[in-house]
Amino acid sequence: DHNLRDSFPLLSGFSSTRELEASPIYAELRTEIDRVLGGTVHESLREGSGSTHPYLRATAWNLERGLRLAGIVRVLQEHPELSQSDLIFATELDYGMTRTQNRFVARELAAALEMEYAFAPCYMNLNKGAGLEANSPGENTQALHGNALFSRFPMREAHSLALPNGKDKMKGGEKRLGCQRAVLALVDHPL
Repeated sequence: DHNLRDSFPLLSGFSSTRELEASPIYAELRTEIDRVLGGTVHESLREGSGSTHPYLRATAWNLERGLRLAGIVRVLQEHPELSQSDLIFATELDYGMTRTQNRFVARELAAALEMEYAFAPCYMNLNKGAGLEANSPGENTQALHGNALFSRFPMREAHSLALPNGKDKMKGGEKRLGCQRAVLALVDHPL
């Protein structure tokens, strides 16, 4: 959680990351921005002890922000193979974006699947998003977008690792602070 939203209009006025990082407003807010983007939410909503087979079933899925969360949950609960996933590596999940009704997509998915999760914000969106998302009704709350790891087993030492950006996220219509992050954890598989 953070209280940076009032600064978004000022921050989004810069045309490059270099320009932004040289500004007095960024110098003033950098510690809080780094705290939020470097943080990891880790919570257990698991029920039971997970599977007992001597292997792990893993699924990787780009959830496209979580725009169709009910359908994603249904597939992960009902699909004969995907419903047996012990680990889910999920990319592009929103937390507090108006385009997804300001939901915390990772937490809602973990609750529906009764799994443990670790969510790492990659980007703090300074506006509502790209294309038609820019016209979403309402205002962003947390304005975060990131990646998550879900597990049927206990996880320890959940954290994230920053990855370099391939392009400047302050150039163009969708202004964002941050970078892609890999979500890492030790998974206590019983075998």
